[in-house]
Amino acid sequence: MTAAEQVEPDTATAAKASRPVVLVLIGVFWPGHEATGPNQSIAAMATALGSEFEFRIIARDRPIGAAAPLAASQAWFWQSFADFRYCRPRPWGASGLREAIATTPHDVMVLNGFFDREFTIPALLMRRAGLVPRRPTIMSPRGEFSAGAAALAKPHKQLYLAANRRLGLLDDVIMHATVDREAEDIRRHCQWVNQILVAPNIRCLDAAFTQRDFAATSGQPLRLVFLSRIDRKKNLVYALDVLGALRVPVVFDIFGPVSDEAYWRECQTSIAKLPGNIQVNYRGAIPNAQVAATLAGYDAFLLPTEGENFGHAIFDALAAGLPVILSDQTPWTDLERQQAGWSLPLDRPEAFAGAILELDRMNANQRLDLVQGARRLAEAAVLQGDAVARNRQMLLAAISRSPRQRPEKASARPHAQQAVQDRKE
Repeated sequence: MTAAEQVEPDTATAAKASRPVVLVLIGVFWPGHEATGPNQSIAAMATALGSEFEFRIIARDRPIGAAAPLAASQAWFWQSFADFRYCRPRPWGASGLREAIATTPHDVMVLNGFFDREFTIPALLMRRAGLVPRRPTIMSPRGEFSAGAAALAKPHKQLYLAANRRLGLLDDVIMHATVDREAEDIRRHCQWVNQILVAPNIRCLDAAFTQRDFAATSGQPLRLVFLSRIDRKKNLVYALDVLGALRVPVVFDIFGPVSDEAYWRECQTSIAKLPGNIQVNYRGAIPNAQVAATLAGYDAFLLPTEGENFGHAIFDALAAGLPVILSDQTPWTDLERQQAGWSLPLDRPEAFAGAILELDRMNANQRLDLVQGARRLAEAAVLQGDAVARNRQMLLAAISRSPRQRPEKASARPHAQQAVQDRKE
């Protein structure tokens, strides 16, 4: 190493301390697994860019639907890739959110979910009113403006859109889209925004991959899996209706938290009407760490979603070598040509039934071709993407909008997992 390349220890420490601080507000529980997509998006970003930026994450102190907290709140904790601080959820604004934002100096704030009432909306209103520092801000709608999601919009969402525009809450906010189609969706519903940047979700590919022996399962019922939160947008009732039209034996396992109780009751009604050849099992939510191994035990992933900006569960399925049967409302299209599954229009439920029957008729070699095609597609999505570079550029573009303010370092931060355990005890 030449003298010019040498870095003194004090200099290295100072460089690390001078990293820009990214304050992330996200309405899901950390550590947690009930919202796989947003959790994995932020975790992957913080892991990939942690040497360049310091990530601090504010989240709810319990999973959706939980009555009691599972983590201590109003204190900072360290968990491998970021500092975390938990807040008690309330109908309008997480408890202590204003104090948490105001006392955490940061260079850029990242919001997740356009219509999120616990973090996003209160943060924008407080920022507009001068109750918290008006730092550069990035908004990630997470697919809320997709064609399917927009069709589900309720009057109160339209009222908020109008109020948002009138109050200028997005005047100096960068809107983050993960694909070009999502950028178009955002522009269509928020014509007044000044800047939209496209930065794909960062995902890593698990090196472990085991091909299955389909010959050993010959003659057994087809095993299909649904992995997502249970709400109207994910279209589980549609999937159940498709299965109800089949006459071949199928085992259908459902994984994911119930985020819409009324919709889950509709699903249960549909399940009760299914013929005897269709066996449905609700398995609940599973930790992210168990997703790959769980998905690898099925024949296909079924998700007739009404809209996804990325589809983390879809990527997980493909990475596990699991062919997917999807609606055409996701970025994962042209699946038949790539031998990775099917991408089908929602106005043709018979096409979904036909894909399942086609899969059921395949021999072991044909199914193995689908397994390999699914894995190849996941590998291509990682290798051909420039997600890390574009997320870096997005953060730097936001930070460049205002003078730098150095944050103080968080103090006394026990490991987040220990904080969770302490609260449980």
